[in-house]
Amino acid sequence: MWRELLVREARYRAEVFKNLDKHLRRLVEVVKSMDPEAEVYMFGSAAEGRALLASDIDVLVVTDLKPSMVMARLWLSGFKEPFEIHVAGREEAELYKKRARLLRLG
Repeated sequence: MWRELLVREARYRAEVFKNLDKHLRRLVEVVKSMDPEAEVYMFGSAAEGRALLASDIDVLVVTDLKPSMVMARLWLSGFKEPFEIHVAGREEAELYKKRARLLRLG
């Protein structure tokens, strides 16, 4: 049983990376439906083109909404691993901008 679970998760991750643009567009749509003024960025190995199937996909959502609300909505919309969602206000987002190369998605 555990083997089937591992195979299913590996296939899911492979599908996400193969169709990453489609998944990211949908993620942006979900975020913008909650806050049209939100900004969405990708950073880390996926944004730099050096991700492996074992990598996560770091996404930063810049919004004034409560992080728990954004996270819950994204989770309910199917955004789980390999997505690593970070939610920050505009001031906190400046720290990300100083420490990481951000690729704007929306």
